[in-house]
Amino acid sequence: MNTKNKANNSKVRGEQVAKPQFDHIYLGIDLHKNTICLTRIMDGATPEHARTLSWEKFWGFVKKQTSLARKVYAVYEAGAFGFEPCRKLQALGVSCWVIHREKLDPRQRRVQNDRLDALHLALKLQRYAGGNRKAMTVVYVPTPTEEADRLAARHRDHLSQELQALQARGRGLLLSQGIFQTTGWDRAGVWEQLQPQLGAALARVLEDLRQTIAHLARQLAAVERELVATAPKTLPKGFGALTFTLLSRLLCNYERFKNRRQVAGFTGLCGGVSSSGDSHLDLSINKAGSPRLRTLLVELAWRLIYYQPHYRGLRTWNRLGGLGAPKRRRKMALVATARQILVDLWRWQTGRASPEQLGWQMVVPA
Repeated sequence: MNTKNKANNSKVRGEQVAKPQFDHIYLGIDLHKNTICLTRIMDGATPEHARTLSWEKFWGFVKKQTSLARKVYAVYEAGAFGFEPCRKLQALGVSCWVIHREKLDPRQRRVQNDRLDALHLALKLQRYAGGNRKAMTVVYVPTPTEEADRLAARHRDHLSQELQALQARGRGLLLSQGIFQTTGWDRAGVWEQLQPQLGAALARVLEDLRQTIAHLARQLAAVERELVATAPKTLPKGFGALTFTLLSRLLCNYERFKNRRQVAGFTGLCGGVSSSGDSHLDLSINKAGSPRLRTLLVELAWRLIYYQPHYRGLRTWNRLGGLGAPKRRRKMALVATARQILVDLWRWQTGRASPEQLGWQMVVPA
């Protein structure tokens, strides 16, 4: 009889040990190259003092938290470490979010360090996990495939910027020597005409720049060929295979947006507002999001104005006067058109509308 009771008591104690001690644990994480500073909140208790761990000890600490609580939450700011820590935390069973970087000093005390950053992150996380979706601005975490695709698109932009910078440097050097024939200076025909006018030192510098420009141009062409090869066979006239691919890869996934307001807000082409009481002032666009995305959309808007005159998204452009409108109004209409293009592209890619419903003429890109 005593043996049976002892066995039952051991079973109960085993179940008590296996049962998590807490419902929720919140981890505010501040990442650095050599160390990680974090603050832990257990359920609704007061935040603990921040602790600093190495990367190796951090993963062991997180594994222990998953056995202490039913649900473990974590958050860190987007930055140099990307999304790999988030994926590893999610693989351990932790609900992890990455948020936009911001100044974590809500009381404007002008005191900011790793300990306070981790504390504010943990407090934000606790409110967000509790249902307050305004507590922090969450960043979309792409899949490894989406991140690799976006990296290729950004690499293309980097090569293009480097190429333009070198060409601009050459033009500047020519102007500094009183030579005004700068357009296309690196092309073979123009370069032959320029050489007799150049001193030995300037000719050597420009020749080095020309070789670097030629090398970058070959790299850029190869990357663009790879990007164009992944574009659909038919596209709306005026889009271009490269533009469509760059837009898709910068956005990562059209399904991430739940409504048109989220799509439009992501462009950074929405007007700002300063309003308080009876005072109301409309400001310029807020420029939130990717500058490269806005550049692509504005370029695309000009092309669709020319190639797609029956496109439904041009109603604002036509209503405000089109090309004949004053400069300020024309600029406003162009921004509205660029914003509408991405909304309609999202509708098309998510199956909410067909190209025919949008008034797009489909062609095979050259």
